[in-house]
Amino acid sequence: MSKFNKKRTTPPVTRPKPAVTTVDQSVSEIQAVERSEPLTDSAEPGFTLIRFDRRTKWYMGIVTGLFLLLSLLKIHTLSVAMWNQLIPDGSDARRGLLRGQPQAIRMDDYAVWVPNTLSNSNKGFPVVNEALGGEKIALLNSPAYHPLMLFKPLMWGHFFLGQEQAVAWQVNFNYFTVLLLPFLLFMLLTGNNFVLSVFGSLWLWMSSASQMWNGGCDMAVGLFSLLFVSGVYILFGKQGLVGKIGWGLLFGWSLLCSLMLVYPPFQVPLGYTFLILFVAYCLQHRDQFRFDADQWTAIGVGAGTLALLGALFVLWYGDLKPTVDAMVNTVYPGRRSESGGTGFIANWYSEYYSWLISPQRYPKSWLNICELSHYLTFTPVIAASLLVYFVVKRKVDWMLALLAIWILAQVVWIEYGWPKWLAESTLMSMSPTRRTQVPLGVSGVILTIIYLAYINRHQLVTSLGAKVLAIAGAFGFVLYTAYVNLNDTEGLFRSYQLFLPVLFFTFLNVLLLINIQVKYRTVLFAGAVVLYLLPNLGFNPIAVGLAPITQHTIYKTVQEIDRKDPGKRWAVFGSQYISYLVTATGVDLLSGVKTLPVRPIMRVLDPTAKRDSAYNRYAHTVYQTYIDGRDSVIIQQSFEDAYTVAMDPCSPRFKQLKVKYLIFDREPQPVEVRCAKLVSNMGSIKIYERTDE
Repeated sequence: MSKFNKKRTTPPVTRPKPAVTTVDQSVSEIQAVERSEPLTDSAEPGFTLIRFDRRTKWYMGIVTGLFLLLSLLKIHTLSVAMWNQLIPDGSDARRGLLRGQPQAIRMDDYAVWVPNTLSNSNKGFPVVNEALGGEKIALLNSPAYHPLMLFKPLMWGHFFLGQEQAVAWQVNFNYFTVLLLPFLLFMLLTGNNFVLSVFGSLWLWMSSASQMWNGGCDMAVGLFSLLFVSGVYILFGKQGLVGKIGWGLLFGWSLLCSLMLVYPPFQVPLGYTFLILFVAYCLQHRDQFRFDADQWTAIGVGAGTLALLGALFVLWYGDLKPTVDAMVNTVYPGRRSESGGTGFIANWYSEYYSWLISPQRYPKSWLNICELSHYLTFTPVIAASLLVYFVVKRKVDWMLALLAIWILAQVVWIEYGWPKWLAESTLMSMSPTRRTQVPLGVSGVILTIIYLAYINRHQLVTSLGAKVLAIAGAFGFVLYTAYVNLNDTEGLFRSYQLFLPVLFFTFLNVLLLINIQVKYRTVLFAGAVVLYLLPNLGFNPIAVGLAPITQHTIYKTVQEIDRKDPGKRWAVFGSQYISYLVTATGVDLLSGVKTLPVRPIMRVLDPTAKRDSAYNRYAHTVYQTYIDGRDSVIIQQSFEDAYTVAMDPCSPRFKQLKVKYLIFDREPQPVEVRCAKLVSNMGSIKIYERTDE
């Protein structure tokens, strides 16, 4: 038979069978089908580091450009315009404001760190400044000429910009850091999902923990993100020798910058968050470890640069160590040793109802609106979804699993506490629960961003009954949050006010269910969260310059006297706010905020250290008149962070201390100024010069 006449064998056609989903009321009969879909916004498949494409560079450029532009224009979010109200001097009540209202609650900004910063700037950036406190306190919280400033990028602007531009740099750097560096972190964790990475950074920035604290832990989050990214590039990057050295230097620098933050309540829990993330990332991508010559070179270069920077840091840290030791040995904040278990001041879910709270309207049990300050959390629904997925598929994502466990550990720390030995050995004893809630929130944001990337690739197709059950569970969880907040707010909320928030957050939590398939999930979730957080951006004012302080009559008058008679000590009798304003001028002031007690001064006022426990603390120091004819000095603790010194303004002790100028917030009695003459009369505020010096 001719080969052309042979009967051809036609292979049977196999048509793909449609997936059949059995609708069953029993969860045990769920048919789980894993499907692989591209991430929204086309994240790269497989293992890859950051893809610095055009839009990534555009985003980084825009964030950097805005930071530099706003700083050069002296624009910031400080509430320094409060000085127009606290001590009016006849100037415009909106002096220094572009938009919004100054927040009285931001006293830490306008009354403490801005005056402290201006004080050290006006004195020429010394490391010792008794107006701020004892020891070399400027190395901790102010710009100073010292090599350690290499590890405090917040302060860099003070060394090449004008005073107002430098303060704007210092404020804006927090926001610049949290918008840029976590973006790079999320690009790594989500496989270059640009939309999720931008959203994650915006979420951190727009949250009340950042806005109500005007930066909060933004710097810490940014530095730990950079530490993570540089560590990943050292282990997994494929770059030349110069690149290896660069990433090694960046790793060492970011680590030392993180240490120089010197705020353990944030540093310790955040350090664990990013360490766990790093370990989980390495476990997730352990197949990428080759341990060839190139990789060992990268690790060696990283270790070498870290050792070099570490040696320099230890050398320079010798100047700071006595100050840190003194701080640790204060009564407050002192050597914190907590075991947790004191609970949230608000609750874990209070952010769900933040639209119902304002600086003027908050629960009676709160000290102020800032007790709200943390982050939206979706951890319970995410954890439940991951658990169901594991039961059905027997698959674990190490980053999600370990991070979820760490979040649970932080919740246990806050609500129930840890054994004392565990708290101390892990250093969590240095993080009071009211502060731990902020790092806990950061962990929750990171978990949600990673999870959103994960469920776009891994989902469960389940029965209708299972979907209904999951939605009911999400709704029940949100109802529980409403119940908790109704009880915690002591009648501030009414049930009907929670209806819309319950619906809104039920919708968001349903979007996160692993067995619910939703088109445009990422866009819907991100858009809704950004919309919800948008009002937070109106909390702080938009301000320009520092005129409410530097153009204030008191500031200018004191500076003029100091220019004519420099180097003399001052004391304010009365209003603590006058002390804050005078501190900014750069004069040596006995009253005001002292991060540490100035021991040479206190030895004169309290020779036997009888009242050491009252003033050995971070404290707002107020001087009052007390004359008994015996030159008595009474030092009394008034608050956890405040004490009062009552004494004779004409005391021989002041002569011994070379205190020459006295400021009163009222017309003093003749006996109070029997040793002094009036040199400036600013209405109710008087400045006297001692004539018995």
